[in-house]
Amino acid sequence: MPEDDEGPLPAEGDEDLEPISLAGDDEAPAESGSSKIRAFGAHAALAGTEKHEFKRPLNLTGTGATRVRVFHSKITVAALEHMAEMINRWIDESEVEVKYVNQVVGVMEGKKPEPNVIVTVWY
Repeated sequence: MPEDDEGPLPAEGDEDLEPISLAGDDEAPAESGSSKIRAFGAHAALAGTEKHEFKRPLNLTGTGATRVRVFHSKITVAALEHMAEMINRWIDESEVEVKYVNQVVGVMEGKKPEPNVIVTVWY
C-alpha cells in the first residue's frame, strides 16, 4: 500500500475519515487544583450538592414525620443484613424517632439492571 507524508492511505470506503487529536493535546497543563473528571447520570445531578441542615426540629409535637431517609439494597442475604445493620446504626447514632417505614422492590439501574429492595424511613 503506498504511503504519503501523512501516513498510510485510508482503506477503501474510509475516504471521508480524518485524523483526530485528543482534547488538551495543544493546551497547557491544567492547574493543580482543577480536575477534568466529569460525572454523568445520577452522579452528575448530585454533583455540587451539599448536605443541607434543616431548620425545623425533628419532633415538633411528638406526632407526624418531619424528615425522610431512603435505603436500598440488592436482594441477597448478606446485602439485606448489611442494610439492616446500617439502618440500626443510623437510628442509634442520630437518636431519631421512626414514624413510618415503607418497603418496595424495584429495579435499580447500574452496570446492569437488578432488583433491589428500597426502604423509606420517615422520622
